[in-house]
Amino acid sequence: MPYELLVEVTRNNTVESQHFGAAVVCDIKGDVVESWGDVDTLIFPRSALKPMLAIHLIESGASDHFGLTDAQLSLACSSHQGEDIHQNLVESWLDHLGLKEDDLACGPVLPEDTERAHQLLKSGQTGCRIHHNCSGKHTGFLTTALHLGMPLENYHLLEHPLQQLSFDILSDLAGIDLQQYPMGIDGCGLPAPTMPLHKLGYVMARFANPIDLSEKRAKAIYRLHQAITNEPLYIAGHGTLVSELNEITKGSVLAKTGAEGVITACLPERGLGVAVKIADGSARARSVALLSILDHLGALTDEHKDKLHKHISPVLINSRGETVGDIRVGKSWLNSRD
Repeated sequence: MPYELLVEVTRNNTVESQHFGAAVVCDIKGDVVESWGDVDTLIFPRSALKPMLAIHLIESGASDHFGLTDAQLSLACSSHQGEDIHQNLVESWLDHLGLKEDDLACGPVLPEDTERAHQLLKSGQTGCRIHHNCSGKHTGFLTTALHLGMPLENYHLLEHPLQQLSFDILSDLAGIDLQQYPMGIDGCGLPAPTMPLHKLGYVMARFANPIDLSEKRAKAIYRLHQAITNEPLYIAGHGTLVSELNEITKGSVLAKTGAEGVITACLPERGLGVAVKIADGSARARSVALLSILDHLGALTDEHKDKLHKHISPVLINSRGETVGDIRVGKSWLNSRD
């Protein structure tokens, strides 16, 4: 079966909607520890790859050269909401590089943070490139290009040497040549590779424990662990599962979302990687599925679960402020085995 019922949405305890998907837990050898649905299915990991795409910042020496902070490195891995803390850091980072907003290849948008977006519109302003949830990643790419003397123009195109460097790193982590697989274009303009879901799980496991990678690559990954753990708000934002999970678990779980129903996590202490794909691309289903797997793996303590309750068991609230339903795990799927 390509997909299994992972999450269901209820209204008055009656199932109203269902979200199907596939999920996998991998170890650092590439073995599938547990799986649900067809984990050979080809997916676009999208922004789930951002932490791996930040490796070149450290390996190249750019991070040390420009004195990047934990917050900047976390932001380079981020899909941020465009809160003030994100916008201000991107602006100051670009200024430090001697660059400007127009050097970013991502397009202008309003912030995903609703309050900030309303403030901008009320003041007569419009969206800009710094508001884009990928602006931290793009600033990281520009930092490496500047340090290595690569052209800043068209750095987002696949043939650019910076993108080729990035794909070399991703292919090394996945154990496959990603350029042999179908390629798309991401929402921010960068190349969007595909890979089988179980390979994404393998990538996350190796990011969790890079023991089999080169010393230089392992050192870069551990540096990113530190940055994300120390500055979790910069990888997503206030109220998000990713920032709260990374903060509450103090780095024993490091999570990252991708567009169209993708979410991943790595467990550094156990060398495990988790990858989830919701078939219909739903964002509301992926967090519930991931947290259920993490709980199944024993990665969440009672204290963690108490603090993450709103993400584990989210409720539906209508315009009157009344709780009318919930989003919950589909029955029994965690007991199934492939």
